[in-house]
Amino acid sequence: MEKAPTSSVQTSLISREIAHLAFVQVKQDDWLSVRQQEQLRRALMSLGELLGWAITSANSDDPIADISKSTRKMMTNGARAIKRSLANDMAKKKAEITELKKVARSARKLSDNPKTVYPLEITYHRSARDSVQSMFTKTEDVEVNNAEETLALAEAIERQIDHWTTLRDIMIAELKLEQKQLGVMTKNLSQFVKSMHPLLGEVVATLS
Repeated sequence: MEKAPTSSVQTSLISREIAHLAFVQVKQDDWLSVRQQEQLRRALMSLGELLGWAITSANSDDPIADISKSTRKMMTNGARAIKRSLANDMAKKKAEITELKKVARSARKLSDNPKTVYPLEITYHRSARDSVQSMFTKTEDVEVNNAEETLALAEAIERQIDHWTTLRDIMIAELKLEQKQLGVMTKNLSQFVKSMHPLLGEVVATLS
């Protein structure tokens, strides 16, 4: 049975969700959509329950100011988590072509080795573009049943390296843009929290 997440883990997850919505607003260069605003409201409700905003409201002369301060702190932590995630994605993406070449070399060695036991599964990750031109990282799990199939896979990867490098470079450019946008979001976090004051007031009223 899975353990229920602790309150600190829940708080971290919700803080990241709220920070992500602020990040989305910067990326969209527009206000949050109705659906996104509802997502924000639900996240704030959950955060308010975890942090005891009803008690804060009852014991504060200016509850919105106090709650805004703690929310901004939580969002700063969430922004740091997003920053770490983007840095991790960037590191993986920069190493992607090197790793693909390693997979191709390994497949060639396996195909040459008479002691290789089949079938076996070869996994690799590559940049790809979906039907609506959005970029993503695709994981390929290929089962090979003999030396000929293993060699064919190695050759197929080698043929695609240039194309996948082009797609990888596009994804790196997108990640760099996201890192820049995250910097803008972090810099303007106080303004985003201030824009949430009416919503925070609604949430506190509901919880009280």
